[in-house]
Amino acid sequence: MSGDALSGKLHRRHFVRLSGTAGAAGLLGLMGAGSALADGGEPAPPTPGEPGASPCPTPSALCGYPSDTGGRYDLWDRVQVCEGTKPGPPFPQCLRTTATYVVLNGGSGSNHDFLLVPSCRVSGIECPFVATPAAPNYWLEAWLNAQPGQPGHVLYPHVGLGVNSADPTIRQQDQLHVHLAGIHSGIQTQLNNHDSAITNNPSRWRTQIVPIWGLTNTGAPAPRSYRVLHVANLNENLFTLLRDSVVRPTGSTMAAQMLAVTPRLVGNGGFYVVNSEPGLSVPPGQPGGTGTVDFLLAYA
Repeated sequence: MSGDALSGKLHRRHFVRLSGTAGAAGLLGLMGAGSALADGGEPAPPTPGEPGASPCPTPSALCGYPSDTGGRYDLWDRVQVCEGTKPGPPFPQCLRTTATYVVLNGGSGSNHDFLLVPSCRVSGIECPFVATPAAPNYWLEAWLNAQPGQPGHVLYPHVGLGVNSADPTIRQQDQLHVHLAGIHSGIQTQLNNHDSAITNNPSRWRTQIVPIWGLTNTGAPAPRSYRVLHVANLNENLFTLLRDSVVRPTGSTMAAQMLAVTPRLVGNGGFYVVNSEPGLSVPPGQPGGTGTVDFLLAYA
């Protein structure tokens, strides 16, 4: 992950912070409400569950080995220290430890930069385990942990969740992690503007390609193309949805995909699920795809 650096260890790219208007649509969509915006404050979100331990993937070159340590596996080392299964000094980044995941501070030191990391050894989006029924719903847990009163509460007008592709020039740590961050208000506005062209039918997701101007690591705007889908809630495993609706039908690979989630603030609420990959087949005149979420998310 570019910018998934750990505090004091890896460098986080800094992005320009854009202003926006707060809304509760994402949470309302999760809870099945029919209104996109709340009158006044947000309702109290559900508390993240404490699910029992789930099976872990079979150790492999694709999913990783529990013995992996150091370097690109430093994040996995920290998870094990948080769990108490690996010796080491306690880390202040261990904000929540459950049977299936750990919530950590991100690397920017801001109040809108957190990570949700599996307690199993899971390399990243390329590990087939993440799309199986045995896998926890990491996206729903990330959303719940980003809410007020939770250890990963994202203090930003709107929440953005994201996972990078496996490209080693993009992802710095080979342990799956969901970014809990802000999303630039300009991104939210563009999604709202494209809303009428965005489908809620997963079978059409792979063809719903829209151009969005995001931010480079210098803060300069740059266009990329993304597949976008509406979902009413985060109850379904988005990795499975991506595999079955986009990756397999297009003959692509999970390793090439980035995936992001942000509340939908128009219509009847819910969420936008945003996907892209390098080499994305786009309409004439549109910009190419990308394997990184860093054009969308605000960390610092």
